[in-house]
Amino acid sequence: MQVPLKAKMNTSNLRISSAKQEGSYQASKWLSVQVLLDASEMNLLLQVLGDFFIYQAGSICKVTEGLISKESFLEIYADYVRTLKDGKLPDDSLFRSMFSSIFTRTTDLLYTIPFEHDRHLIRVTKPVVQLQAHRMHYSAEDGLFRPMIFGPEGISWGIQFSYPQIFQDNQTHEIQQVFESGRFSNTELFRTLQRWIRHHTVPTPFLADGKRTNTPMRLGKECLAWINQHPQLIQKGLRVVL
Repeated sequence: MQVPLKAKMNTSNLRISSAKQEGSYQASKWLSVQVLLDASEMNLLLQVLGDFFIYQAGSICKVTEGLISKESFLEIYADYVRTLKDGKLPDDSLFRSMFSSIFTRTTDLLYTIPFEHDRHLIRVTKPVVQLQAHRMHYSAEDGLFRPMIFGPEGISWGIQFSYPQIFQDNQTHEIQQVFESGRFSNTELFRTLQRWIRHHTVPTPFLADGKRTNTPMRLGKECLAWINQHPQLIQKGLRVVL
């Protein structure tokens, strides 16, 4: 049950509003990058991105939660990578919410909806960099690797970073070309992320059923020393080869 807007305040600086007042977030034609980085590479990426915020958006949490420190993000990511290096499958429940966060330069395009029992929901009004836990799938039938496939057959492969190309303002209903308009503070954030990943990772070359296949899913160069210890690659008879 939602409480009146002024009944409770959360500890963040986000403005309090409602879905009715703000309207729905309309974005499409997403550009996505799927990448598995070593923990040291993720640390470097966050440094290169400069000043930005990490928020848990789209799920109800305590009012004292929602803003994620870069240190906490890196700690969870390092645990995820360490588990893979040890030849074990990471527990989704330990990292999924962190890997489903958003990156944003500013907080003015976020708002919070308060609920009873000191809980709230953070929502987005304009384009942000959206993160999702990434899983891919290899099909022996057609020899193809496909990104963002969920279920027991999915191979855990880092994070997917996404950013929209089309945005419809939820107040004016104006349709805007995100990369061309110059109105959106997170466009350069995503472009910086794209450039860094392009220069510091490689399209993953797999050996599957005796055939080498280059995939669009990216792999950090520091991962090459340990990636074939990934338990799901071993289980499926796949190898990363240079």
